[in-house]
Amino acid sequence: MNVMKVKYMLTALFLSVFATVFAACGNEEGGIKQQYQDTIATAVHLLYMGQASIRIVTENGKVIYIDPYAGDQYDLEADLILVTHEHFDHNAVAKVRNRKPDCHIIRAKDAIIDDVHQSFHIDNITIEAVEAGYNSHHDVKECVGYVLTFGNGRKVYISGDTSITEQMRSMPEMHIDYAFLCTDGVYNMGNKEAEQAAEMIKARHTIPYHNSVSNNGEMFDREAAERFNAIGKIVLLPGETILIE
Repeated sequence: MNVMKVKYMLTALFLSVFATVFAACGNEEGGIKQQYQDTIATAVHLLYMGQASIRIVTENGKVIYIDPYAGDQYDLEADLILVTHEHFDHNAVAKVRNRKPDCHIIRAKDAIIDDVHQSFHIDNITIEAVEAGYNSHHDVKECVGYVLTFGNGRKVYISGDTSITEQMRSMPEMHIDYAFLCTDGVYNMGNKEAEQAAEMIKARHTIPYHNSVSNNGEMFDREAAERFNAIGKIVLLPGETILIE
């Protein structure tokens, strides 16, 4: 067998192996991309709009607004509106003009009946009202937080306006994935108290919010959020979205 033929055979073998590997990598990359796209499509999307205002789009397209006030991303038709209490910076329900005919609105007065915190089941979402308040600015009988459990099993805790509550001591049993804790330090917990609350709750991730009392348009203090210290901390800026997974 002459040298040229050997070189040809080796070249052909190399090209064959390269083509096989390239195709495999391409298929793997395509599979990863498809898996990523499927994850995005079926994930719960949470948009932080500033102050205490949050918009959630569930894995099956249900739209939830929590404490509407800040931001202007109220264009999606609402299936559910949650209000933690009736202060003006939490209860601007009129901003949610687009609502489904069967849109549910749950306020603190609906969530506490005869001093008992209520639970609600809407489609594949469970909403559990929990204690809030415990300071001179917020009456425990007029304020709630919410724990939302989604179809993917993930749980999000929205503290509302509060100081540390008695119920927080038992919240590790809830296995919270994402905990939003108010940290303004004037009307509610400051960073230090919220850090103690985070230690009690033991969520996978803790997100400081409602951390500014100055009307700066976005109602968010990034420097204060950066100083907040908790395991799994996420600093979520107004206008940013995270996947609840």
